[in-house]
Amino acid sequence: MNKKILTLLASMSLAFFMSACGDDNSSSAGVDCLDNENCLDDDISSDSDDAKSSSSEKAKSSSSQKDKSSSSEKAASSSSTKDDESSSSVKDGSSSSEKKDSSSSANSSSSAKEDNSSSSTKDDKSSSSEKVESSSSEAESSSSEEPESSSSVELKITYLSETPNAADLEVSGDTLFAVFQRSYTGEDFNVHFDDNGLLALYKLSDGTLLDTITLATKNPQAVKMVKGSLYVGTTGGTYNSSWGTDADEERGIEKVDLKNKKSELWVSGTQLGAGVYMMEADPKKGKIYVVINKGYDAEFNANMPVMEVDVATKAVKSVGDVSDGSGTLFVDATTGKLYIGDRGFMHGDPFEMGKMNVRVYDGTKLTSLFEDYDMDTYEGFMYQPAGVSVIDDEVFIYISDFSSGKLYWVEDDDICDGDDAIQFSGDTKIVTVDGELYVLDRKGSGSISKVNTSAKSVAWQKAINAENPYDIVAIDGSTAWVAMYNTAEIRKISLADGSTISSIDTKELSAKTVEVVE
Repeated sequence: MNKKILTLLASMSLAFFMSACGDDNSSSAGVDCLDNENCLDDDISSDSDDAKSSSSEKAKSSSSQKDKSSSSEKAASSSSTKDDESSSSVKDGSSSSEKKDSSSSANSSSSAKEDNSSSSTKDDKSSSSEKVESSSSEAESSSSEEPESSSSVELKITYLSETPNAADLEVSGDTLFAVFQRSYTGEDFNVHFDDNGLLALYKLSDGTLLDTITLATKNPQAVKMVKGSLYVGTTGGTYNSSWGTDADEERGIEKVDLKNKKSELWVSGTQLGAGVYMMEADPKKGKIYVVINKGYDAEFNANMPVMEVDVATKAVKSVGDVSDGSGTLFVDATTGKLYIGDRGFMHGDPFEMGKMNVRVYDGTKLTSLFEDYDMDTYEGFMYQPAGVSVIDDEVFIYISDFSSGKLYWVEDDDICDGDDAIQFSGDTKIVTVDGELYVLDRKGSGSISKVNTSAKSVAWQKAINAENPYDIVAIDGSTAWVAMYNTAEIRKISLADGSTISSIDTKELSAKTVEVVE
């Protein structure tokens, strides 16, 4: 059949579908790009990029799979499984087959949003393919009587999984930004990243979807606004034999052009040395800090250093001697100091613990908060710094051994007694929101807690009843948005008691439009 006819029919069908489902009121008039420009068009649409091929990936931690799952045995052997400290992570296997989008999932899902207020409920869709449009197999011939083609091409919407895997949130002006990894678990039980990541923009007040933009690379980890520009750190869809990522053009830091709805690789893995495992930013200084995942050597020594990127010059440099910075990155907004959770594991014969510590980088030199820990320092096996926050000049440190964890604080230049520390699970993330400390506990049905940092106690704790709450950002002094990873939801909660105010259903962002020839 004539390809031009097919293309025309498909385009007309998709345009009809989008116009039928779109909401003319979901404009971008409220988006603040920090440069006084109207960065979004009125129509809800997004760029559509072909997904690039992916080879082997690592499976995610069973309790919190956000991360690119760079190590399975890493958690079991004392290395570090992203910030999701579950001991049950499984190493991914071989590469999966390449897939191509004729239209990104977001292109279908964003335009199909019909009144995306935070309280609205989307239409239920089957996880199997759903037919959207079909084109006739009949092609006319004006000059000869050729037999009609017996094949037909149909546009269908299929779902990668039940959730698009929200990895990080950011707020700027009146816009909520969210990045989605769009992975799926195949029949081989491995996690696959065949499709490029996705950035979604929501109206901050009520969660209305404003737009979606397909990223240039796969497996995004974080999104940050720095000096009026939006940056996304990505791991990429492939891993090497050392459970790390290669220094290539398939990963790195992307810079998003909100006005033209396009994202491009800005600083590549080639320049950084590997893919981005974790990312933090200092907006005042115009610096981006990333943990890059180079993998492990034969003795299982981690090689996950921290790099600094200057947003004005794109200059890249190491912050110093950090062996495994994947515990955490945190910038103190008051002092500008960068706190790094260095897991520093070593594996040899005999087995030795590495230089676990909290490192502090002031922009010039790297120091250690304590003496480097050894096995005898901790109450349990494989305790490591997995979260840092600074509230009123007081340092709080979450330490985990993959099965349990506690929130400690620094007293008289030393860590507090373990009996005084606040007990949480082994898969917990601490987050600072508007100068207050919150704890996202990802195990089971999940929970959110507010910590009274003065009394060193839990002010309130609220069950979230959704698997794997992953990130939380503030809207104002009384409410905040919480992203789930294993559940297709971004939830607006009260910061007074953690109760739910409204929510955004994100399942549509798992969708992709494909052509099926029958």
